[in-house]
Order: sequence, then structure tokens, then C-alpha cells
Amino acid sequence: MPDRPPIPEPPHRGCCLGGRTNTSPLGTNTGAGYGPGDRSMINPSIGNRLACPIVAAMLAMGACSLDRGNGGNADPAPWEWTELGGPDAEVSSLAGNQEPLVVVGTQLLLGTGDGVWRRSLSANGTWERAGLSGLAIHALTLTHDGDRVVAAGLDPVDVKAPTAWHSTDNGATWIAASAWPRGEAGSPFEGDSFPFYTLEPDPTDNDVVYGGLSGDTVAVTVDGGATWIMSDGAAEPAFGDACVPYRSVAVPVLLQGCELPLDTAWVGARRVVEQDRFTLPDFRFLYGYPNLEELENRRINAMAGVTARPDRVLVGVEGGLLELTTGSGNWIDRDDITANWIMRVEQSDSTLPYAYIRGIAALDDEGQHLLFGGTVNGVNESLSLFEMEDGNLVQLSAPLTLHDPRVEQIWRLEDRDVLLVISDTDPADMNPDRPHRAKVYRLQR
Repeated sequence: MPDRPPIPEPPHRGCCLGGRTNTSPLGTNTGAGYGPGDRSMINPSIGNRLACPIVAAMLAMGACSLDRGNGGNADPAPWEWTELGGPDAEVSSLAGNQEPLVVVGTQLLLGTGDGVWRRSLSANGTWERAGLSGLAIHALTLTHDGDRVVAAGLDPVDVKAPTAWHSTDNGATWIAASAWPRGEAGSPFEGDSFPFYTLEPDPTDNDVVYGGLSGDTVAVTVDGGATWIMSDGAAEPAFGDACVPYRSVAVPVLLQGCELPLDTAWVGARRVVEQDRFTLPDFRFLYGYPNLEELENRRINAMAGVTARPDRVLVGVEGGLLELTTGSGNWIDRDDITANWIMRVEQSDSTLPYAYIRGIAALDDEGQHLLFGGTVNGVNESLSLFEMEDGNLVQLSAPLTLHDPRVEQIWRLEDRDVLLVISDTDPADMNPDRPHRAKVYRLQR
């Protein structure tokens, strides 16, 4: 693959964007002249880009509109919230792109800093242990056919322990991987386990899952999580924040969103070789580096597809949500990509939370109705949860008291039926490093 970019001077927040016009189902992005003076930049189809204070809601989720001038529905019907609670276990200590929730039939499985827990999707269910007690589990995924649950995490007291597990009975029992990424004999990391940060199932092969390690390193399993091998002959993961992988449904391509090295953000692509899943060749940059103004140093935290639009991918970044579209459908190179900012917030003088977008869900098959959210780098004074529908962007509030809420994940059940994982702190705990604990909420409209 091409050499990783050299470390540049950090780009200045608020650099002007290029001037071409980009269109998408969600609106038009002129991309012209949003300089440091702009408080925030959201999709310019969204009227006046007004500031949005949090509106307290008592019985149903409220919404404050960022749009009063585009003919959209400024005040959509409220979401009804059902609190499904949580197991009162801390979130995993491993800071990553956490996706701790999966739904298997009518059961929820939630990874925590103390193993996996389960409960029924029904409103009167209770949380109970589902294995891997004492292990910090921060990522769960299903294989494409849903027959296996794959978990990633670490043993907080044993650096040589396995970092991946799988279950063939919907989480009733778990089997540790028999081979997983760890330091080779004679290396400084001999025997030490390398943790996974993200998991991404292959949409065409029920046995293949990609695991994102640190930097842009990828490990692959071709047997449903039983064994893992780092791709392209890597002996140890690259240094740097973990990239986010996304496997394209329509073409054999693995996309990666990275901030690598520090303060250099980009989206790239690698070819998937169906005859050799452990080789991911033909790397190319698609967006961001070497253009340092396109993404600046906005860390990429999540990537999600759109069911009926395999030519589109939604990218959750530091301070915004970006849509990338491939003109050819093959994610060929930079010239093949059209970028559209659905929401872009500047760090200085913004009335919107400068959130790292972690959770993204397209609530219709065309991706014109989106729910997304995340967390600021610090204490969350409001809920960083946003909804885009019919060209109208709103920041949502919740009908319950939250203290430092982080949106960790959004799971779509149906078009107007989603699960939201929010971690929060206990206000009675005065420790400055007080832990977050996750709860699950069901939102219906």
C-alpha cells in the first residue's frame, strides 16, 4: 500500500472548503467559503442553520429544529422512549469505536466491562449474565447469516489472554479463539495479545469477519471467529488510533476511515480477494489526505451503509456526519468520490455540541432518514443525538434526566423502531474519573 502520510502541521479548525457543488438525496453542498466565522455548517439545504437549544421533554422525546426555511417538517412527531435499562456494569475500559450491542431473535446481548449480559426485547425483561464474566467486552457483531455471535475485548488482568470469542448458540456459551493476534517469539511483544477495536462482518461470506486493530491493521477470520490472522503478513499492528473498517456490500472492497498518523484524517479503500482473505491489496486514498482541508484532523469514529444505495457510505467524524458517494460504484480513487456534509460543526463558537459521531442508522432503505449521535471530548452537557428527515436536521432531547450521556450505538429494528445505547455516569460519584455505565433505550414512532 502507499506509504502512510508524513505527520503535517495540524490543520486549523475552520479552514475553507473547496468550491464545487455536490448533490445527494439529502440536499446540496456548495462547499464554498465556510470559514472560521461560521458557527456551524450543516447541509445547506437546511434553511437557516439556526442554533438549537435543548428542549426538555417530560413524556416524549422532544426535538429542536435547525431548519425553519426549507419546507421540511420543522417539528416531527416525537419519539416514544422505552427504557430497557442496563446491567449496572461499567463500559469497557478500552477506548475504541464501541458497538457493544447485538440483537439475536428477541434477545439483546450487551458487552460491558464485566462480560456479556442479556435480556428480552420486551418491556418487562431483566438483565442477566450471558458469559465472559470479568472480561472487558466492547464489540459484538453477528456473522452475515446471524448464526454466530463474535465478541472482542480483553482480560484486564492477563495481557496474554485471548481477545476474541464466538458463540454458536446466541450467547448461551462462548468459545475463545484458538489463534488471535499476539506478539511473535523474539519480539518485544512476545506472547502479548493485541486487542481488537472494531468488528465488521463480511456481507457475502458467513464465515468471514474483519477485526480492526490499532492503526490501519486488520485481522481476518475465515472460520467464524475461531482463528484470526493479521492481513498482509503483518507481525504486529501499526501504531496509532484504530481505523474503522466498512465492508462494501456490492463490490469486493474494504473501506477504512482513519486519523493516521495523528491529526491526519482520511478514508481509503483496499481490495478484497475472495480466494485469499488474508491479503488486502491495492490501497488508495479516497477522501481527506493528501488534501488536508477536506477532513482536517477530524477523527473518524463510525461508518455505515445504506441498504438500497451501495454506492453511498455514511461516515461519522469528529464534529459531523459525512456522506461519500462513488460515481462508478467501485470506490476507485479520489476522482470517483463525491462528498457531502450532512452536518459539520466547527469547534470554536458553535452552539451545537462538537460531537464525535459514534452511532449511525439509516432508518429507510434510501438513507434519506438518518439517526446519528455520539459524544463530546469531555462532559456532555446535552445529548448529542441528531435526526435528519426530508432535508430537516434536528437535535433531539430525551424525556429523562441524563448527566454525561454518550451515544455509543444505534441499532435499527424497523424504519421507526430503533435501539439506542447510551452510557452515563452516576451523579453521586464525585470521582473525576467516574465510570460510564450503558443502558439501552427503545425509540418508536
